[in-house]
Amino acid sequence: MRRNQPEPSDCDSCDGSLKRLMSTFAAPQSELDKLRAVDPAYKRMVEDHMARTPEAEPMRHLNKLTPFSAAEDPGDPIDF
Repeated sequence: MRRNQPEPSDCDSCDGSLKRLMSTFAAPQSELDKLRAVDPAYKRMVEDHMARTPEAEPMRHLNKLTPFSAAEDPGDPIDF
C-alpha cells in the first residue's frame, strides 16, 4: 500500500477493522560502507595470506606487460 493512499477501514473478507502497522526495512549499504564494516581480524588474515602468496600480487602481472613503446607492432589504437 502506498503512503498517499487512504488507509482501508474494514477487511472485505471478515468485516474486521484494519490498522496500518510499521514494518522493518532494509537500508542499502554502499560498497565503501561494506568495506568499512569488515572485521579487522579478517582484513589481517587476508593481508597475511596475500603476503605469503606471490602469485596474488597484482603488480606482478602488470610488470610482465610489454609497454607500447617497446612493442614491435602495437596495432591500431582502440577507439572507445
